[in-house]
Amino acid sequence: MLAEADKLQFLQKTELFAELPQTELKAICQIASEVTYPADATLFEEGDEGDSLYLMIDGEVSIIKAGTEVLFFNEKGYCLGEIALIDNKPRSATVKTVKATQFLRITRHDFYNAMAREPRIGSGMFRVLNDKIRRDLEIQMSAIRKEIAQEESMRLAAEVQKSILPHQEISHPYVSSAGYCRPANSVGGDYYDYLNLSDNRIAIFLGDVMGHGYHSAMLAAMTKSCLQTQIRFDASVPEVMKAITRVAEEDSQAFIYMTCCYLIIHPDNRFEFANAGHPQMLLYRGNNSDPLELKSSFMPVGFPRFDELAEHSQYYSTEVEWYPGDLLVLYSDGITEAFNPDAEMYGLERFKALISEKRHLPPTEIKTQILSDLQAHQQGESANDDITLVVAKFL
Repeated sequence: MLAEADKLQFLQKTELFAELPQTELKAICQIASEVTYPADATLFEEGDEGDSLYLMIDGEVSIIKAGTEVLFFNEKGYCLGEIALIDNKPRSATVKTVKATQFLRITRHDFYNAMAREPRIGSGMFRVLNDKIRRDLEIQMSAIRKEIAQEESMRLAAEVQKSILPHQEISHPYVSSAGYCRPANSVGGDYYDYLNLSDNRIAIFLGDVMGHGYHSAMLAAMTKSCLQTQIRFDASVPEVMKAITRVAEEDSQAFIYMTCCYLIIHPDNRFEFANAGHPQMLLYRGNNSDPLELKSSFMPVGFPRFDELAEHSQYYSTEVEWYPGDLLVLYSDGITEAFNPDAEMYGLERFKALISEKRHLPPTEIKTQILSDLQAHQQGESANDDITLVVAKFL
C-alpha cells in the first residue's frame, strides 16, 4: 500500500490533479482507493457503464477496440475511464492488464463532489481530455489499419486457396473424376489435387487441415508446394507422406495438423494409398452395394508426438486392385458431420447408401447428387466445416 506522502506525490504529477493545492490533494487522497489487478484481468468491457476512473501507478494495460488489441500503455499517472464519467456514455473500449497493475480508483460520485469543491480539477480534466482525443484518434486509426490488414490477409488467403485447387478434372483412358471444395468460411483448410506422374500414372491427394482460417489455408498452400516439388524427385506414397509430415511439423506458428490421403493409380489395374487420420475412402465394386472401406493406418500429419524419442512414422503403401466400373470416393468429414436444424448429422450410412444408389452415373452427376442430398439434409443450416469431395470412376 502507498503511504499518504507517496500518494500525494503521485497525484501531484498527474495531469488531472497537477494544479491542485495541498489541501485539495489531501482530500483527493481520501477518496482515491488503491486497487491491484493481476495479469490478464479486465478493468471494464467495451459497452459497460462507466462508474470510476483509474490512475495507473505501476504496470501495463492493453486497449481493445471491437475485439482487436490496438494500443498498450504503461505510463505512470495515465488516466483511464474518465470520459464515461463525463458524458454518461458506455465505455468506448475494453481495458485489460498485460501484467500485474496497480491503480488509484476514484468513483463517479466522489469525483463529481471533488469537482464541485475545486473547479481547478476542471482544468486538469481539460488537459486529460485533450490528450485523450489525440490518443482515441490514434486508437481508431490503429484499429482501422489492423482491420484492413486482416481483411486483406483473409482475401489473399482465399485467393491462394482457390488457386491451389485443380482447374480441370482427370480425363484419362482408365479413370475420370469430379471434385468439389467449399470452405465453411471465406477461408478454409481443405485441399484436394490431381497430379500427373510418369508412366501414365495419376495421383490424387485430399487433405483436411484442422480448423478453417488463415493458418489452415496457408498449411494447405504449403502442402500443394510440397507435393509439386516432391513428385519431381520421388512420387512414391511413403516419400510423399514423409515430405508432407515435415511441412506440417515445421509450421511452428500454431498447433495445427492435417488428416490426408494420398493414392497413386496405375494403368495396370491397381492403386496404392496411405491414409493418415482421414475418413475412410469408399471403393464400390461392380454391383456390390457395400463398399470396401479404405481406412486410416497412420496418425494425422503434424499431430503432436508425446514420446520425444518417437521417430517419424514409417509410412508404407497399401495396394488394391481396381476394375472397370469401380467407383472410388474421397471426402472430408464436413460432409458426413453436417447438421440440420434438428442437430441431426448427415452421417456415413446415408452417404454410402446414396452413392450405392447413384454409382452407375458419371462422376460429375454423382457429385451433383451428393451435394444436392446434403443440401436437402441441411435445410439451410450453415456448414460448420469445409466440404470437399472427389469422385473417381475407373473405365
